[in-house]
Amino acid sequence: MSHTEKIVEQAMQIFIKQGIKAVRMDDIARQMGISKRTLYELFTDKETLLYMAVERYFERCDERRTAMCADARNVLEAIFIGLSDVMAQSETTDRIMGNLRRFYPAVYGRMLREGAEKNRRGIREKLEQGIADGFFVPDFNLDLAITMLYHTASALVARRDLLLPEGMSDRKAFIQVMTTFFRGIATAKGLELIDRYKDRLESAEELP
Repeated sequence: MSHTEKIVEQAMQIFIKQGIKAVRMDDIARQMGISKRTLYELFTDKETLLYMAVERYFERCDERRTAMCADARNVLEAIFIGLSDVMAQSETTDRIMGNLRRFYPAVYGRMLREGAEKNRRGIREKLEQGIADGFFVPDFNLDLAITMLYHTASALVARRDLLLPEGMSDRKAFIQVMTTFFRGIATAKGLELIDRYKDRLESAEELP
């Protein structure tokens, strides 16, 4: 890992722990034991470093999910493992994106655009693999399904403008909405696995 990458990695941890708005470049330089001049020579301004640090946070999320799914026996299992981690990280992710939207809208807009493109590609790959493996029916509009799944999942994770029924947790709502979506495009073969993984998510058991 290069010197710049180490700074980005450490800055990511500082922003997550102490808050994006509260942390100044002076604070980062002091906590890392480097001069503020060096920090500005490498990153120009706080927004540049902030973008790279948040980008690294999402890269870490992707790396963790890839590792978690390495032994998945099929794409449906991988989907539900990924959903479980999305739920586990939703509070941190929501806090980061909420602070960006409020205090650094330019960085927020860039992360949103780039994240949407990347996530949509990932959703497409999994849906296409599910069709090829016989878990999903082939006769649905893939682009519409990707849009619906991406925006629904984003709204649930962000928990904005979402009125949940009394007594229903965010986690339960997420599981129910996501599994309802996948059941809607599933074959008989897929339904059996979806119901199995849904039950394990709801009981918070580790997927096999």
